[in-house]
Amino acid sequence: MDYIGIWDFILVPLFLVIAHYMASRTAAREISKYPEYKYYKSGLLFKIYGGVIFGLVYAFYYNGGDTMVYWEDAKILNTVIFHEPLCYLKILLGDTRATWFYCFDLSEHVPHHYLRDQQAYSVSRLTAPMALLSVDSFFGCTILVAWLCFGGVWRLYRVFIEEYPDLQKELAIAFLFIPSVAFWGSGVMKDAYTFTAACWMTSSVYGLLLKRREIAFNLVAVLFSSYIMITMKPYIFVALMPGTLLWVVFNRIQKIESGFLRVLSAPIIIMIGFVAGSIIFSQTSGRMESYGSVDSVVEKAIATQEDLKREAYEGNSFDIGTIDPSMSGMARKAPLAIFAGLFRPTLLDVRNPVMLISAIENTVLMLFLFYMFFKVGVFSFFKYIFSRPMIMFSFVFAVFFAFAVGLTTSNFGSLVRYKIPSLPFLLASLYMIRYHRVQDKDAPLGRKDDGKTAQFQKIQ
Repeated sequence: MDYIGIWDFILVPLFLVIAHYMASRTAAREISKYPEYKYYKSGLLFKIYGGVIFGLVYAFYYNGGDTMVYWEDAKILNTVIFHEPLCYLKILLGDTRATWFYCFDLSEHVPHHYLRDQQAYSVSRLTAPMALLSVDSFFGCTILVAWLCFGGVWRLYRVFIEEYPDLQKELAIAFLFIPSVAFWGSGVMKDAYTFTAACWMTSSVYGLLLKRREIAFNLVAVLFSSYIMITMKPYIFVALMPGTLLWVVFNRIQKIESGFLRVLSAPIIIMIGFVAGSIIFSQTSGRMESYGSVDSVVEKAIATQEDLKREAYEGNSFDIGTIDPSMSGMARKAPLAIFAGLFRPTLLDVRNPVMLISAIENTVLMLFLFYMFFKVGVFSFFKYIFSRPMIMFSFVFAVFFAFAVGLTTSNFGSLVRYKIPSLPFLLASLYMIRYHRVQDKDAPLGRKDDGKTAQFQKIQ
């Protein structure tokens, strides 16, 4: 299939010029009020060009792939708008019953995923408006998807900056400039939509429950982002819940000034959080298929390990060993699963250029983590995590997500994509721990800094 046509030569330069202009204009307008906007243009363009490179790799290195199939399905869906506009709207908004399959002109346009995989078809539904705007340009559509998905990442970056205004550069590196995140999280794939949905959900929970502002907007954003994750990759929603609940619960506890009242109310607040989490999980478990219960997660992990033995994956897979189908069995595999989810592929695992990029990042991240253990001390490291809700949320989500991915993924090609949501949060948590370490070290005897006002200084 020819992935570059006349519309690519027309629309790609046009979209890129518009992106450069709009990014420059937005940054210039906002930077006087919000200094973090000095990273807006570079962050947006880094993501857009990451999406373009992603498309080029799939078009010319892999000679096609899932991203092209999603785009093709989006274009096929758009053909329905001309002869069945009501049917088009029903499918676009998520009503994908078999009844509407016959709205397609099946003599010429047969959707690939409509009847086979509803999670995959969700990507095509969300991509359809961008595919319509980009006519017949795959790369134009990719640029629009990357541009759209940048909104969630930027919003989350600003939430962290609100709490840590002295870490603009460090948090920009974590959320905006990790190469593999920009590469895998900017194309027409599940990963782009689910990562930005996780960012939207996190930032909207912050606004809704912790800052209590823009209530209606943030509530809609939480519901819609949850819907995207559940319909595409339910395990991201499952992994996000524990850290989010801990963040909210311990933030509320920490805001109680009286030590006596804090101790007295902590069990009540924790219980309310636990009940709220249980209700949310029970209401959404029906849509999460194999992630809707602990038993089904175990079954999926075991099935993955059995699939690992297939010769088709030889040389491009890893094995964390046989999983005992019990909670204790999963717990015993946790260290290997977390290591795989965070730091594999290693440099020793590299089999192709794409894996090499991820392996270099993993090595740098692992060395930074070990450096922090050495510089801060293991006990103090975890003290910082559990004494500051935002660090706790970031670290718990990264580790829990890595555990889920490492346990249920055995193929390096999939692992490098699936793991990207954990990387920004882990790196951000390390930067925040380093920040507090410096503040505590430089604070006068008997006084610890609150982490928000002092200037950040590098550890020498």
